[in-house]
Amino acid sequence: MTEVDELLARLRKLPPVALDAEFEASVRARSVRRLRKRARPAPVASVALAGTVVLYLGWALQFASALYR
Repeated sequence: MTEVDELLARLRKLPPVALDAEFEASVRARSVRRLRKRARPAPVASVALAGTVVLYLGWALQFASALYR
């Protein structure tokens, strides 16, 4: 067994910790808020993806046209 396996085995043997109801509710509410929050737009990633697609299609067209010369 590796050190990580031994550590995980020891962690599994630990008794579960009961959370305070108020703390659990606050964590749950925060996670729900975070999940429902609108995702930020990523314009740089969109432009990079579009550029990659255009470059790939240009290369594919050039390669295919070279087959028929």
